[in-house]
Amino acid sequence: MIDAYIDAFRKAGLSALTELGNNDQASIANWAQDVVNRYGAILVEYPMKLKDEKDLPHTKETIKIAIKTLMPAYVLKGMEDSVKLLKDRYIRLSTFQEIDPEDKKTIVHMVNDENHTSPLSDTSLMPAHQKYMQLALSEEKILLEDIDAFLGDLD
Repeated sequence: MIDAYIDAFRKAGLSALTELGNNDQASIANWAQDVVNRYGAILVEYPMKLKDEKDLPHTKETIKIAIKTLMPAYVLKGMEDSVKLLKDRYIRLSTFQEIDPEDKKTIVHMVNDENHTSPLSDTSLMPAHQKYMQLALSEEKILLEDIDAFLGDLD
């Protein structure tokens, strides 16, 4: 049922949820909450500004769908703190990038050095980190525009 919902959401957006019966809507809401909770746990476990997309519990697309599935209920109930949290989590998906294994070793080394010494001593590590940070910042802007448009449509 979840896979069918995800496919329907891709095609029809949030209306895919309204076309389900009450029991199925409840199941989808429970699934979405579980996805968001698992994703939230990863954000706590990996607080770095740049993370490997492979560390996500689901694909970015699935997490986006789960967040967008939950968002209308929180908006309707006036739960501003929950709306802000979901919006933040949506945008923070940008910090997860598909990082090449060799680049990941370099970035992890760089982050460890930053945590244990004050200045970054090896500037050769910077280009790999910068490349992924630029991707993350570009994606962050896109995600912010997307979630703002989605929330605007809910009003």
